[in-house]
Amino acid sequence: MIPMGMTALAIWGASGHARVVSAVAHLAKCWQIAGYIDDVSPQRRGSQFCGAPVLGGREALPDLMRRGVRHVFLGFGANEARSKLADELATMGFEFPTLVHPSASIALDAHLGAGVYVGPGAIVNPAAIVGEQSIVNSGAIVEHDVRLARSVHIGPAAVLAGWVQVDECAWVGAGALVRDRLTVGARAMVGMGSVVTRPVAAGSVVIGCPARPMQRSPV
Repeated sequence: MIPMGMTALAIWGASGHARVVSAVAHLAKCWQIAGYIDDVSPQRRGSQFCGAPVLGGREALPDLMRRGVRHVFLGFGANEARSKLADELATMGFEFPTLVHPSASIALDAHLGAGVYVGPGAIVNPAAIVGEQSIVNSGAIVEHDVRLARSVHIGPAAVLAGWVQVDECAWVGAGALVRDRLTVGARAMVGMGSVVTRPVAAGSVVIGCPARPMQRSPV
């Protein structure tokens, strides 16, 4: 039974990121967590996680629909998998809420897409756009006019200066700094603590201060 004024929510994932997502959902006081979907560890079905049952894997989806649970939050960090799954679930009729920790600061004219998570102490400043299914983790700063594409992950305490663009499924690690007006290409990774002073090519991995492409070890 869902209490009056609450909406049922299923969370896909039953590990670290799902735990923090669950905490933010509870703080919003408008979501009743119907359960968690774990498509990795089927043996966990029926166990408890964060006070609600693990419902099983994707085989649990038809039952959720029958029960009228239409909202799912993707509570795991793998960007490309999150993007693909969102498309699959959308075709089934599921919707994706946006979850923002109450201590986060979101400018009135910033835009957060469907399925976005914004963690405690994070800042999203004026005219910034955070694309659907993206993660802005604890204490991260997304400055004015930043553009985050779909399924981006901005790590804890990372800082994106004004007019930065981060393309689809890219990852900016914890504590990294990205200079203004730069682009981080699609599916690129910026190592934690790195300082990015030049554009990051799509699919590349950069580390260091200043950030440079990671060299492959000789075979």
